[in-house]
Amino acid sequence: MTVFILAIGGVILIIFSSLIGTDSKDTVEEYTEVGFYTTYLEERISELCNSVYGVSDTRVFLTLDCSSEQIYQSDGVSDFLILTGEGGETAVKLCEIYPKVRGIAVVCKGGEIPRIKETVTELLAAAIGRPKNKIQVAGS
Repeated sequence: MTVFILAIGGVILIIFSSLIGTDSKDTVEEYTEVGFYTTYLEERISELCNSVYGVSDTRVFLTLDCSSEQIYQSDGVSDFLILTGEGGETAVKLCEIYPKVRGIAVVCKGGEIPRIKETVTELLAAAIGRPKNKIQVAGS
């Protein structure tokens, strides 16, 4: 029964995505990629914080510098190397650079204890490569 419901949901999503115009589809895809990236980082940071002695029930909020940056292959003449195929013309994407973390807010049990707050702050500063003043830890 669950598989049937998921299959119907998938079909509805496919139909819905084909109804969205090209411009809004590109925006949705970009937001989704950065959204997944942000969620992934928040989950990893939460797991890391929860592994510190005295910390539990961690909630993490990240702020990012900007959206992701797309890097495309240049053909030396124009900005992009364009391939023509069955589906039309496509620029050759070399890579995507995800945004850097601007700041981290952590709320957790144990976060009000100065020793734990300092440990979590230093741990995240080292893990993310941001200065300690960009990381705030609070108790819950």
